[in-house]
Amino acid sequence: MVQGLGCASFISKALWKVSKLAAGLVGFVGPIVGKIGEFLMVPVGSHFGYLFSYKSKVKNLEDEVKKLDEKRGAMELSVDEAERNVKVIGPDVKGWLERVDKCSEEARKLLDPMLLERVEANNGCLYGWCPNLPLRYSLGKKATNKAKEVAQLHEERKLTEVAYNEPLSGIESTSTEGIKVFESRRLIMNDVMEALKDDRFHMIAICGMGGVGKTTMVKEVAKRAKEEKLFDEVAMAVVSQIPDKRKIQGEIGDKLGLKFEEETERGRADRLCERLKGNKRILVILDDVWKCLELNDIGIPFGDGNRGCKILLTSRFDNVCNYMNAQKKFTVEVLTEEEAWNLFEEMAGISNDTSHTSTDLYITQKKVADECGCLPIALVTVAMALKHKDRHSWNAVLQQLRKSMVKNVGEVEEKVFKSLELSYDFLGSREIKECFLLCSLYAEGFNIPIEDLVRYGVGIVMFEAIDSVNEARDRVHAFVDDLKKGYLLMDGEREGCVKMHDVVRDVAISIASREEHSFMVRCDEALKEWPEKERHKNYAVISLRCTGMSKLPDNLEFPKLHLLRLEDNYASKLPNLPDSFYRGMKELKALSMLNVYIEGSLPTSLRWLTNLRSLSLYECGLIDDVSVIGALENLEILSFKGTEIEELPKEIGRLSHLKLLDLIQCGVKRICPGVLSCLSKLEELYLGSSFNDEHRIEESKATFTELCGLSNFTTLVISLDSFAYWPRDLVLPNLKAFAIIISPMIGITDCCDYQLQNQLSLENLHESDLLESGFKNLFKITKILEITQAVGVKNVAYDSDKDGLKKLTELFLQDCQDLEYVIDTTDGAPVPQIAFPVLQSLLLNRLDKLKEICHGQLPEEAFSVLECQVLRDLPALTHLWKGPTQLVRLHNLTSLELERCDKLESMFSLSIARGLMQLQELRVYECRKMEVLISSEEEGDQNEIASTTTDKIELLQLKELTLSQMPKLNSFCNTSYSYYDSIQPLFNKVCFFDLSLFI
Repeated sequence: MVQGLGCASFISKALWKVSKLAAGLVGFVGPIVGKIGEFLMVPVGSHFGYLFSYKSKVKNLEDEVKKLDEKRGAMELSVDEAERNVKVIGPDVKGWLERVDKCSEEARKLLDPMLLERVEANNGCLYGWCPNLPLRYSLGKKATNKAKEVAQLHEERKLTEVAYNEPLSGIESTSTEGIKVFESRRLIMNDVMEALKDDRFHMIAICGMGGVGKTTMVKEVAKRAKEEKLFDEVAMAVVSQIPDKRKIQGEIGDKLGLKFEEETERGRADRLCERLKGNKRILVILDDVWKCLELNDIGIPFGDGNRGCKILLTSRFDNVCNYMNAQKKFTVEVLTEEEAWNLFEEMAGISNDTSHTSTDLYITQKKVADECGCLPIALVTVAMALKHKDRHSWNAVLQQLRKSMVKNVGEVEEKVFKSLELSYDFLGSREIKECFLLCSLYAEGFNIPIEDLVRYGVGIVMFEAIDSVNEARDRVHAFVDDLKKGYLLMDGEREGCVKMHDVVRDVAISIASREEHSFMVRCDEALKEWPEKERHKNYAVISLRCTGMSKLPDNLEFPKLHLLRLEDNYASKLPNLPDSFYRGMKELKALSMLNVYIEGSLPTSLRWLTNLRSLSLYECGLIDDVSVIGALENLEILSFKGTEIEELPKEIGRLSHLKLLDLIQCGVKRICPGVLSCLSKLEELYLGSSFNDEHRIEESKATFTELCGLSNFTTLVISLDSFAYWPRDLVLPNLKAFAIIISPMIGITDCCDYQLQNQLSLENLHESDLLESGFKNLFKITKILEITQAVGVKNVAYDSDKDGLKKLTELFLQDCQDLEYVIDTTDGAPVPQIAFPVLQSLLLNRLDKLKEICHGQLPEEAFSVLECQVLRDLPALTHLWKGPTQLVRLHNLTSLELERCDKLESMFSLSIARGLMQLQELRVYECRKMEVLISSEEEGDQNEIASTTTDKIELLQLKELTLSQMPKLNSFCNTSYSYYDSIQPLFNKVCFFDLSLFI
């Protein structure tokens, strides 16, 4: 009876509303009645629509939600792609996704089958003969409103920008002890911050001598300004002695995410100015300004009309700050005596124990620190040079500091010069000192290739007791490490390069210019002509920047010159070298030309350089004829890197002392037959991506075969399109270092530091290519192995090296259609005692038949140092590790990623999981059959299961855990013990998309 009364009540109320609306129409006449009737009947129709058309409204909602789900999926794919390309996700994307999730969840409640079944049931009144009208009305109304909300989300998606290119950050505080922690620096930085907040100041300057810490200070200021939200963006550019406007514009543009399409400097300046005049607050930092800079020419707005952009500059020169009209200027002095001693004490490792402060050694150390002039760079370099030295060394150094010849370098104070000179004197061996001075041959701020130092050193016979180029390379890298530790060099911005602090470089040039060294370095300025007074001096080393010269002289006389380095910018296209250019340099041992444009033939006077041991022509245009080089019979190093040559002529075969031949990026198509076989002392050959002419396959193979007879040959870098170019019978038994790439898609563009990692990258190969070619010998020393699209290869470890690839550190396997196991120990062959003992990275991708990583008994210590494991698209993989897992020790594993391994039901057994003490990142995507991460069932040992109540699984280093699209995942571990407390803490990102239970 209650249900019947409820339904009748609802009907009577609905009829009452209708009657009231109809009655309201009776009192009106004419056109007014018609209009009001229209407006009043609309809501009436809507209410009846909720009641009698609820099915269509529910169906409409269902269709709209389905479309919304599709758009959400597309948005997630776009977000994933953007993140892979390091883009910034739009700020409204996350909000849209959250609103979609909320709306979809609410809609699905309305579309719940149980709810719809209740609506359909005739249990409203009259003992089940009348439908449930209130429920139908409510559902129809809610479905209509929710459909409108879904439609609104559809429209918002059209206006949502997924991602944007993120400007390069590039400005990070590099402050160290002695710079930002001292009171003198803190006070100045606070004052600078206050000036930046003051709207009266648009340009602020920080002045001080070189090496005092101005650059470090502005980087720290930039960091604080961003943290305190004083500016929306911060951009920094290094100006240096010879300002390069395009470079400055480019550095600022990179930080702001601005791409220039204009070719002219004026056009770029206008574009940059427009960007800086926008609505955002921008801080532009101009570091190391040597002379007055025309900001308008660069595109930096300045003045009262532009309050959104502020400029912070640093300079060694007070007058430059005045000329630039800096409105607020701060001077950074050297450290106070107390600060200087604290810095020196820390860097030299001096104990501050009171029992030590009265000793003679401590007193001497204090005096040495006093001699450093309180300049941070001097304090650090001297302290590092004397660290852990005995009393006699400290006394000797103190005497040297007091008696050193005083010589100013620019505005650098006398004590600073003496301090840095002392660091040079204290280097020890002649070889490391010469290596240090060679670094002064480059322009200020230049990224100095370490390989250049190697080749110069071999050329000028800098090394003692060296038998090979690689020994020289090892020695130079050891020198560079020592120089960096002593703060005389620092890391470069490019791999394989170093840089010199400008003050250190000033001192190095001053030392190198002394008579005993006789360097002439003029590479910071564009010379219009060869220095007239410098034509006939007894220089031993010359480094010149030729940019701006209309021609080079032909009457030079440098009878004692050992090393000549010429640099141009290539675009100037300096006329060809005079034919007699080298005639007066008969003692020259090392010649390097960078971007010096040469067209046609080399000067014939080159043949006079019979003592030349190193010749490097870097990016020197197109040279048709290099046959004159054949006369340089003492040549040991020959490089055409980046210089276009068509052919290596037969005359090169006369270079019987040649040890290194570099043809990277030179486009050489042919090496004349017999040339390589005549280079009896050749040790290193860098071929790059040449020799891929399909019409010369047999000739190329014959050329490579010539390498077999070279007993000293140890190093090879080559890139070929296919195995067709590689001789199957080529065996290089003495090869120790290599980068061999056989792939139509991957080439070699550079060798960076020339310290090779023994890399083999093989694509489109057959099993026979591994078994029959000379690669079998190389696998034993390969460190990086990449195999893509291999046919017939079922077992990498056995097919390539039965000894277990003992040197391999990285393994990448992709699209190998027949591969079943990475290693198989059940095929009847003896089980290797060791397999993959030093493997650090394992990446397996798109291997349709891969069943297991290891089939059979795992060799001892296999994968024991593995750090990173990535497994993607492995549809046949059923176990990561199957069978007895006591020998599986993954205690160095830090990162594991699984994606689309459809047959994988679990990841680890209990015994393996207990060894994951270093695991930091665990990501699992779309493993649709995975039910549990850690399984006790694989153990097959009840004792193991029973022990879990007392032996915890501790993943103490785990920082990121991502589980996505895993519909069957229901447990972290399927034992009776709870491991929830052992997962701690999950710091950065914890995503449990489908996980319902921790056990």
